[in-house]
Amino acid sequence: MTATWVCLLLFGPMAWAQTPPSPPSPTSTTAPTPAPVPEWAISSAPARFVVDQEGPDKPAPVSWVTLCVPDLDWLTLPIRVFADNGTAAGCDLLWTAPGEPATLLFDSSSGAKRYKIYFGSNWPALHLDNPKSGVILESRAGDGKPMYDLTGMLQAWNHSTTVYGRGIVGSIFEGGHRFGPQANIFEHFQGWFDVAAPEHLQLAAISNDASFVLIDGKEVVEWPGLHGFHEGLQGQHQGAVDLTPGVHLLECYNAYAPDPNPDRHHPLLCCLAAMGGALPQWTMLMPSAGFFRPISHAHVVDYQLESSTPGTEAGARAPAYAIEWLFNGQSVIGPDVPDIGLISTQLTCRPQPTGTATWTFDDGTTAQGAVVQHLFPRPGMRTVRLSATDGTKDLGSVVRTISIHPNWTQLTTYPPQLTPAHLTDLMNRDPATFSASDLAGCVAVFGVFKNSDGLLKILPAVCAGMKGMNDADLPYVKTAGVYLANEDLLHFSEAGQLLRALVDRCPTDAPSPQLITIGSEARLALAQLTLKTSDHADEVKMLLDGVDVQALTGDEHRAFDILRADLALATGDVAGAKKQYQNLTGEPSGPDARSSVRRTARIGQARAFLDRKDFEATENALTEVAWQAPIEKMSPDWALTRLRLYQEQGLPGAAYLWATRLLPVITESGRSELLFRLIDLAFTQGHDDVAKKALAELLQKHPYSEEAAKAKEKWPGKG
Repeated sequence: MTATWVCLLLFGPMAWAQTPPSPPSPTSTTAPTPAPVPEWAISSAPARFVVDQEGPDKPAPVSWVTLCVPDLDWLTLPIRVFADNGTAAGCDLLWTAPGEPATLLFDSSSGAKRYKIYFGSNWPALHLDNPKSGVILESRAGDGKPMYDLTGMLQAWNHSTTVYGRGIVGSIFEGGHRFGPQANIFEHFQGWFDVAAPEHLQLAAISNDASFVLIDGKEVVEWPGLHGFHEGLQGQHQGAVDLTPGVHLLECYNAYAPDPNPDRHHPLLCCLAAMGGALPQWTMLMPSAGFFRPISHAHVVDYQLESSTPGTEAGARAPAYAIEWLFNGQSVIGPDVPDIGLISTQLTCRPQPTGTATWTFDDGTTAQGAVVQHLFPRPGMRTVRLSATDGTKDLGSVVRTISIHPNWTQLTTYPPQLTPAHLTDLMNRDPATFSASDLAGCVAVFGVFKNSDGLLKILPAVCAGMKGMNDADLPYVKTAGVYLANEDLLHFSEAGQLLRALVDRCPTDAPSPQLITIGSEARLALAQLTLKTSDHADEVKMLLDGVDVQALTGDEHRAFDILRADLALATGDVAGAKKQYQNLTGEPSGPDARSSVRRTARIGQARAFLDRKDFEATENALTEVAWQAPIEKMSPDWALTRLRLYQEQGLPGAAYLWATRLLPVITESGRSELLFRLIDLAFTQGHDDVAKKALAELLQKHPYSEEAAKAKEKWPGKG
């Protein structure tokens, strides 16, 4: 067989065309007289949800609905479903987990458009033995090992006890893990399909990592091992089976293990192509293919109490209202970080209250309205209180703990970002009302996305609540503090406050290895900032002495050594600084000699960037040179470009400190420029004695320089 394969990889849930089965032929030409339908079919049930079918006028034989029940105990009791015409419908819970909506499957073969779902009764359950419609997906924690045969796959599946989720999906066409991060994952699809006449069905697997396809429990296709999907796009992994008329079950297992190399990272992907029967040519089993038996989706339209029926009191056992929540947007820092992010949620009060609905959230904010949008500062189990009043009359309340988490399917299609609307929302809040956990989450988001306005807004509250933060959150605080310290020295004071609070948060008595590392990194960053913005050399030395060098990672060892040399320069030990810088630079020889030429050219680029007021590019160029060859810090070209950058950035304090440290370093070439800039900085900041001394040297020792001429014009009579 020769075929051309086209695989359109889509991610996340999709709607698909459905062709519902034809209704059964009537057995009698005379319709029976319908029995009266009671208003409340189960008198012992205190409450019910009213749901309507979505989609075509002829619904599928099975439907599913998500229910946000106000009392979790109800999910442990029998649930009963009745159609509007009084027909009892079998039902079963497909999925329930703490804080999450429950997914219920129910028999919708009656053809009714509306159903009522009763909770909390003493009636026996009426089960839906086997849905035999749609596609059910379950995912479990994988072990990251390659799967080479179906036997191993089934054993690994049965041994995995962590279930991430179950749900109804459009087809076997997945491009990401919808129930959690892209970790080690096992997935199992079950989909039912009809065969009208004997047929020869061909199937081909396309997946990232091992996949096994079964029809009625017998393997048809396998593609074992760890691999990408590209090698399956031409149908290289296929099989066939002869089918008899009737309903058949197609199953697909997939064992996914993410590539540890981020450059080769690919999300979970599992899909199938088929040919045979109603599919005359190879067709991707996308939702629109209509291969599987249809299943309908229903949505909640109302929540009702039995007490609304005159003469009954059962409704008193039920909360007056139900809270329904729906994901509405997110700002996350990475596709595999489940506990950091800003999650927007739409919350609905059911039923519509006659008075005012007030929402109280555990992040210190409130809102009013039957339907509200709320931004949670961090994922997790969040507590929401809903109360309704009519004037001074209390109409009732309900409290729910709901699971707020990222939309996993979006994380495989949209890059992490900080949504402007979410930023505006947080900037309008009072950070003092946030918990320590929420503050740490916001610090992480603002730090990763380099938003200094957000960090400065919450910084006082973060410093005040530092001791209440979990150890696992402290790396985010360190990242934010380092960003503030390096990004904008105009806010060096705030950056210092944040880093100082982090240093104080890390104990010195019996700290954990993690806290030793975080504390050492914070001390190093604070020492760098302190030396750059003050003459507190003793404080810098104390901070460096408190660093556990062995706990530093990667480039931090070199940064520590460079800072030791910087400290020697700041304290006037020019010879010591030069020796340390030279040891860190090394002697250029052979091919390395060309590096000095490249560094000179890079400094020239920095001056050109500075002429264009491109401060970021200037900073990057100077930092690159100083990192590769710290000795260049003592060269006039590098040192004076750094001085000029400080001045043009509006950082007179840092510029003045740097200029005074250069006095014993730049003694010949560039001396007149250094003196002129020092005079300007000293007069501006009230250091008149320093300014006059430098001015005298400039006029006496460099009388014919351009800087001397400008000095006479700018400061006449002071020389």
